[in-house]
Amino acid sequence: MKINQKYSVIIIITVAIVLFFACYLFYKNNHKITLSTEQQQQVNQLLGNSATRCVGVYLIDLPIDFKTDQVGQLYYQDNDVIISTQQQYLPPFKQMVALREQELKNTKPIDSIDGDFLKAIYPVSTDNPDKMQGIIFERMEDITIPDVARILEGYRWQDEVTLKIEMKANNGLAQRYDEDRATSSPGLYDNNVPKKLNEINKLFERISVLDDLTIPTEPGFCFTNVFMKGENREHKDMNFIYQYDGNEDFYFSIDSEDQSYNVALLDIPAAFIMPEFGKTIYKGTRKSKHLSLEEWITKGKYFEDNIVGRDFMHEGYIFTLGIHMVNSNYRTPKLVVKMFYKIPIDKRKAYTEEQLMVIWQRITDSIRIRESSFEN
Repeated sequence: MKINQKYSVIIIITVAIVLFFACYLFYKNNHKITLSTEQQQQVNQLLGNSATRCVGVYLIDLPIDFKTDQVGQLYYQDNDVIISTQQQYLPPFKQMVALREQELKNTKPIDSIDGDFLKAIYPVSTDNPDKMQGIIFERMEDITIPDVARILEGYRWQDEVTLKIEMKANNGLAQRYDEDRATSSPGLYDNNVPKKLNEINKLFERISVLDDLTIPTEPGFCFTNVFMKGENREHKDMNFIYQYDGNEDFYFSIDSEDQSYNVALLDIPAAFIMPEFGKTIYKGTRKSKHLSLEEWITKGKYFEDNIVGRDFMHEGYIFTLGIHMVNSNYRTPKLVVKMFYKIPIDKRKAYTEEQLMVIWQRITDSIRIRESSFEN
């Protein structure tokens, strides 16, 4: 009886060890995949014509068929400044600005004591209006908020890209704020509009139009359609979208932020990584280009049907990669890369799971810091 118990214990321990190493090999070596000749040719056809893209202070090599969005948004200086960009020709820009000006003039505050919603208009200086022009509106922050709270809403068009900057400001010099100025926080009821106007104009000067395939060689950081010159220690939170030939079924979403989550990617609850009814395909870490990469790959019915009147979810994959998720800063910002892939209805046109793994690894292995992003 004792001998049988002894052998049972040995068998249980052996099975546990085998399972442990099986899981270890799955999680650690899942990327060591061998493709058939035909599968490898398909992958090479996608990856063979790639180009380096600049995202924040990082570089990543993506197939040329992945195109950047025409619009982008950046939260700057702890979200006190919002910078937006879009590709746009000059006539639509002029029409947009004219319509916006009329809209602001027609807007009325809830309290008539606040006067006009649109307080002032300032031009953006330019030497060549055919190549660059702009305008800044000084307006109330909201129709329900006293007019001490202002927004500077600036627009600049250059080289077929419209740059919009929204910056918070205060002007509490009106006589009705005298008592508040004496009793409230210092500076809250002062007038910092001239100072903020100077800041917004300096931002316009620092930001230049940047082609998606051009890589800067001077200090600064890249954003959708533009580049901000100079080493920058201000808080930045930005997102990039790259779609495969305009296809929403296969695309990359890239987020960069100076502020960390203070939690590793692999420790985030699964509900934040994948929608309901998904399953983990792979979860692990690796090293590349002196960077520590965390990744989490899932499969499930994530993609909605585009056909009106149908309530159906298509199966696909979400690949997630995290870099500097903990203790990030302006030199090593947090980077979260996601690859979304919806499996086509015609499976003959689909990449296999193994091909997607290879594509994902090749692309994410290319991520590195653009060393010239910083002054020192």
